[in-house]
Amino acid sequence: MPNDAVFTPKELRHLAQGCSRSELPWVSGQNENLPRRGYVIRCPQMTQPFQGRSQRIGVTQGSPLARATLGCVTQSLRDKETQGRTHSAFRFRHSSFFRHWVLRHSSFLLVLLATVSPALAQRRVNFPPAEAPPPPPVKAPQKMEASGEDTGVIPDPGPGQRKTQTRTPPPPTNLTVMHKVEYGETLEYVHTDGTVQKFEQWKSFPNDGSYLMSNVNARLADGNNYQYATKPLASPGFDPVDIPLLFMAGDYDFTFKPQEVENLRKFLSEGGTILFNAARGRDEFSQAVAREMRKVFPQKRLMRAPQDHPLFNSRYRVQQLMTLVNGVQFQQPPEIYTLDIGTRAAAILVPVGMGAAWSSEPYHPQGKHFVGESALRLGVNIVAYVLGATEYGRFLAQEFPVYDGRTAGGDVFRFGMVSYSGSWDVNPALQNSVLQNLKENTGLEVDYSPVTVSLDDPQLADTPLVFMTGHYDFQLTSEEVEGLRHYLQRGGMVVATAAAGLKPFDLGFRRELKKVIPEGELLKLPATHPLFASGWNPVDRVEYTPPALRDDPTLEMPEFYGLFLDGRLAVLYSPFDLMSGLNHESNAYAKGLTADDATRVVMNIITYALSH
Repeated sequence: MPNDAVFTPKELRHLAQGCSRSELPWVSGQNENLPRRGYVIRCPQMTQPFQGRSQRIGVTQGSPLARATLGCVTQSLRDKETQGRTHSAFRFRHSSFFRHWVLRHSSFLLVLLATVSPALAQRRVNFPPAEAPPPPPVKAPQKMEASGEDTGVIPDPGPGQRKTQTRTPPPPTNLTVMHKVEYGETLEYVHTDGTVQKFEQWKSFPNDGSYLMSNVNARLADGNNYQYATKPLASPGFDPVDIPLLFMAGDYDFTFKPQEVENLRKFLSEGGTILFNAARGRDEFSQAVAREMRKVFPQKRLMRAPQDHPLFNSRYRVQQLMTLVNGVQFQQPPEIYTLDIGTRAAAILVPVGMGAAWSSEPYHPQGKHFVGESALRLGVNIVAYVLGATEYGRFLAQEFPVYDGRTAGGDVFRFGMVSYSGSWDVNPALQNSVLQNLKENTGLEVDYSPVTVSLDDPQLADTPLVFMTGHYDFQLTSEEVEGLRHYLQRGGMVVATAAAGLKPFDLGFRRELKKVIPEGELLKLPATHPLFASGWNPVDRVEYTPPALRDDPTLEMPEFYGLFLDGRLAVLYSPFDLMSGLNHESNAYAKGLTADDATRVVMNIITYALSH
C-alpha cells in the first residue's frame, strides 16, 4: 500500500539533485510552484513510511525511489495546473454569458436598481465626521483662567495628616454615573478626494466621555472614581438611581424612535438628567433636540438658563466662556438651555461644542466651540450639578398624597395658587403642605381641596389670599393685568416668591407688577413690621440655605417687600425661595429659607392676612 510523506521545499530540492530539467520541470529556480510549508506525496513505489526528516533526506539522490517520489510531485503539479485551466475556462464561458445577458436586460436592471436603491442607501451628510481628517485646524488657544473662579462648593476632603504619619489612603470607589447613549444611524461623507467614509452618528468624538470623567475625578477629588459606559437609548433598564446622567452628542439631525421617546420620558420623570451637546456647535443637532424633546414632554419647552443658575456655580463660578466661532476667538456669557421638572434641569442642551476641548482634538474652523479651560470647567460643573440634584430628582418623582375635603363644617380657611403662562407649578402638593402645617401649628380648620385660579378668572375674587411662584421670566396678558388690578383694589392679597431664588422671576414679577399698579412701589419691610414682630410666632432672625449664604454670608433677617394700597398690604414679595423649605424639598441648590423658618414665616403671613 502506498504511503504518504510530507516534504519541505528544501528537502525536495535536495532529492532533485541529479535529475534533469526535462524530467522535473519545476527544478532550476521555479520554486514558486512548490508549497511553502510542505508537500504531501502519495507514491506507489513507497511501500514503507518515512520515519523522520533525516531518513527522508537520506534517500539516495537520483535513485529510483527518489525519481519516483519526485515524479509524483511533478504529476501533482501538472494536475493542479490542468485543474486551474479548467476552472478558468469555466469562469470565462460563464462571464461571457453574463455579459450578453446584461446587455439584453439592461433596461430591466436599471428599473430594478432605481426601485431598490432608496431602501439600501445611507444618508449622506455634507459636514465631515469628528474622526475624519479635518481641514487645517485652528490652533488651540492657551488655557485661560478667565472663564470662572473656584467657588469651593465641593467640601474639603478634611484636615491633612501629620508629617510623621504614613497612612495609605483608601482606594477610590468606582462609580459609573454616566451613559453615553447610542442613537441614530450609519452616515456617510464624501471627502474631496472622492473617498467615502461611513461612520456611526452617535460616536462624535469617541473619547469625549472618557476625558470628561477623567477631568471630573481630578477636579472634584471627592474620593470617588467616576466612570462612564455606552448604551443604546432604545434598550431597556435606564434607572436614574444607578446611572443619574445620560450624555448624547452629535453634529447632525436625528429622530427619536418610539422606544427611545418612552425610555427618555421615564428616565427623566424618575429623577434622571440628560446632557445634549452639539459636538462642534452645529445648529442642525440643537434644532433636532428641541423638536424631539417636544415628543418626550409636549407641555414643556427648553428655556435659556439664567446667569445665576447653579449650573454655572456648582463647582466653578462661570461668568464668561472662551468661545471659538469660525476661527474667531472671544469671550461670551454661557449659553445653555434647560427643560425643567420642578426647578431641576432634567434636560440640558449645550449648543456650543465641548468635545474637541475635552478630547484634546483640533477645533473645526467652521464650528462653534468652547475652548480650553472654559469647556473643561463647564463640563465639570454640569456633572457636579447632576450629582448634587439626584436626591431632589427622586423627591419630585414620588407620588404625593393629595388630601381633599374640610376638617370641619362652617367657615374654614383656604387659599389658591395662581396659574399663568410661566413655571407656576414647580412645587408638588404645595397647598396640602401649607394647609397641613397650618392645621397642626395653629389649630385653624382648613379646606384641603386644591384651588388653582387664573388672574383673568372672575372667580378670583372668591379667594382672598393667593400664592404665586415661578423661576423663569414671564409676561401677563392684558386680561390678566386687568384682572389682577381689580382683585387687589377690591381687597385681595398676593404672596409671591421666586422659586429656587432665581433672578428671572424676580425681574419678571417686578416688571409685570408695574403694569398692574403703575403708581405702586415695592418697599422693603423692616424687621419691626407686625408681620414679623407679632402674630402667631414672632420672627427676628431666620436661617438661610447654603446656596443663599454663598452669595451673601450676612443674610440673617427675612427679606420681604410690600406694595400697599390705601395703607393695606396688598402684595407681599420675596426674591428668595420660601416654598421649597415649606414643602420640605431636598433641593440642594435652592436659595431661600430653611424648612423650619420657612414654615414659621408662612404661618405668620396667613395669620396676618386673616387678621387684616
